[in-house]
Amino acid sequence: MGFWVGDWLHNAPDTKYNANGKQSIVKHLCFGPLETRIWYKLTNGQYCREIHFIEGFQAGERFTDFISKTEMLEVIESEIVLCKKHNETNLALLFQAEKEKINLS
Repeated sequence: MGFWVGDWLHNAPDTKYNANGKQSIVKHLCFGPLETRIWYKLTNGQYCREIHFIEGFQAGERFTDFISKTEMLEVIESEIVLCKKHNETNLALLFQAEKEKINLS
């Protein structure tokens, strides 16, 4: 489940943590050149943004930054607005649920 904005595919948030203790919330995938931008939360309550260049002159480079709870909420809110603009109501609800979980933590 996702939608396209230009070259970027916007995907639904994960519902569980993966084996590395990450739960991807906002996921953007570009297919020209291949790149990912993922905002996630860790089991320890921290939030991160990861940019991974898979193709192109920066191929193989990966950058991870810790971000604040406020920054994570802003990213999620931006994604909700974008979902509504593109009539992705179901996705907007999924992001809203993640936002509420973070607000309660």
